[in-house]
Amino acid sequence: MSGSLSFLDIIWRVTTAAELALLAILAWHKAFRNYPVFTAYVLSILFQSVGMFFLYRQVNLSSTARWNIAWGTQAAITVMRSLVLVELTYKILARYTGIWALARRLILGVGLCVIAYALAFSRGHSQWVILNMVRGLELALAAVLVTILLFARYYRLPIAPVSRALAVGLCLFSIFYVIDYSLLEKGFKGHAELWNFLGLLTFLASLLLWAAAIILNPAQVEERHAAGISPEAYGKLSAEVNLRLYLLNRQLSQVLNSEERRP
Repeated sequence: MSGSLSFLDIIWRVTTAAELALLAILAWHKAFRNYPVFTAYVLSILFQSVGMFFLYRQVNLSSTARWNIAWGTQAAITVMRSLVLVELTYKILARYTGIWALARRLILGVGLCVIAYALAFSRGHSQWVILNMVRGLELALAAVLVTILLFARYYRLPIAPVSRALAVGLCLFSIFYVIDYSLLEKGFKGHAELWNFLGLLTFLASLLLWAAAIILNPAQVEERHAAGISPEAYGKLSAEVNLRLYLLNRQLSQVLNSEERRP
């Protein structure tokens, strides 16, 4: 068992080093200018990793105190991941104002539903509120990312390689997290160390995917948001979007604008 723990500690250190390397890559390629929320997220997980390293070496803290601090920081990290989702969604859909307007309403609605779910099934304990909220947000994040990627594929919507890599990496870890948490909740606590190891390994894979995408696509990190598509400009962009997407965007814009004008 001690060998397993030491190996887990090694993976933890490697993951922390990868987080630091990713932050350096973001700074070197100036990707923080185009992905500020994602950069803040990477910085926050680096702080969390360092903080957890010292937290579990404090012999004077009770296990309850450690639990509260650890899951409190995890809840903050999950909120940051949700904000990265908003940033990526905006980058993909910003030029389609009608579709983006609907997407941000759906994301907000999903977030409120997750909070309501966490409060409703908290069993009267604040700890369960955090656990359910984190799992709910991770599940919602994975579902929204998969939907966006499928939507972009169906409508042949161009996505920059860096944005796609960020979305896939976030989705990969969120799916594993939900599976991991659900299995542990159903009585697999005896294998907690194994699941922690697999979780770190999955997150390490996401970190390497993000770093590789930024290194291999340096020009993409300097892209800027395109303006909304007008009917006059559609002909020039026909190679990037198809008629169905244009009509969907126009219809959504008209519907949402009419709702906003209602007294």
